Amino acid sequence: MDSRIRDRRQAVSRQRGRRRASLVFVLALLVAAAVLFVWLRSSDVFAVRTVTATATERIAQEEVSRVASEAIGDNLLRLSTSDLEEALLSLPYVRSAEVYRSFPNTLDVRLEEYEPVARLQAGDGAVWLMAENGRALEVVVPPRGAGLPLVVPSADETPVAGQRVSEAVAQALPLAVIMGDENADERLASAREILVSPSGALTIMLKGGTELRLGDPTKLEQKLMAALQIIDRHLRDGEQLEYVDATVADKLAVKAK
Repeated sequence: MDSRIRDRRQAVSRQRGRRRASLVFVLALLVAAAVLFVWLRSSDVFAVRTVTATATERIAQEEVSRVASEAIGDNLLRLSTSDLEEALLSLPYVRSAEVYRSFPNTLDVRLEEYEPVARLQAGDGAVWLMAENGRALEVVVPPRGAGLPLVVPSADETPVAGQRVSEAVAQALPLAVIMGDENADERLASAREILVSPSGALTIMLKGGTELRLGDPTKLEQKLMAALQIIDRHLRDGEQLEYVDATVADKLAVKAK
């Protein structure tokens, strides 16, 4: 056999041998990694021992600890962070929750909280703080929350902490946001309450007793601007108004006292 052919065959054989050895080595590493991963998932090396949480104004650390307590002792590799996030979202003031694994044994909880924008007069007389999206936050005892607009439904409303109120009441809350804005007209900022009819029609009770009837919760800023201009015009003429009806934004009706 020609020596060159023999040398070539030997080189090819050595190359195949090296490839097989490399493949065996890689497979061995994968098996070892899989075994190690299974062992780590079943051991207490990564067992949760500490839960840290974002400092917030209204979400008590005790509430977070209570929800997260079930994760203590669980392995970080087996723990479902999405389940824990969902549980945290059930807390009334939690707007968003993100849970991160911090090895070797810590859960890092990052929270964003709701801001109350209004108070709600419930059917049983209790006063609730409300978020902009209609979520009931908590019962408060006056004067707490006194600077927020008071929403008074005609129909009985029975809020549940962490749950959304009826659609008619929820749709009144954007109006409360407008009234609570730092640049809002002084008459709106000092208004006594927002009345909500069973059908969802809105009426603002201004400080002097004038009713500002807005009807359904659409084109609110347009209706408010037009109504306040009408009120200013009548006040300059020395007239007090019983109501301004802005149910139709471009067709206002007025009744003097």
